[in-house]
Amino acid sequence: MNAHFSSGRAAAAFAGLLAGGAAGFLLIEIVGAFFTIVLDRSLALDGTGEPSLAVLAVPVICAVAGAVVGARLAGRGPHSGNRG
Repeated sequence: MNAHFSSGRAAAAFAGLLAGGAAGFLLIEIVGAFFTIVLDRSLALDGTGEPSLAVLAVPVICAVAGAVVGARLAGRGPHSGNRG
């Protein structure tokens, strides 16, 4: 691999990390709004105000998944999807 290819793949992974993290935060906010408005409950544990593990883990998992997808898509050639 040349330096240009690896830096492009790293940039795509970083962009995927940012996009995945943003999507994770959006997802947890939507779920939090649903719990608050519809179910009249909070996502906090035992009313202590501390966030549950899911609130912390969902954005991290989405960010890692976004980085993996970004790196894999950047690793493909420009015509890898064409079969004809």
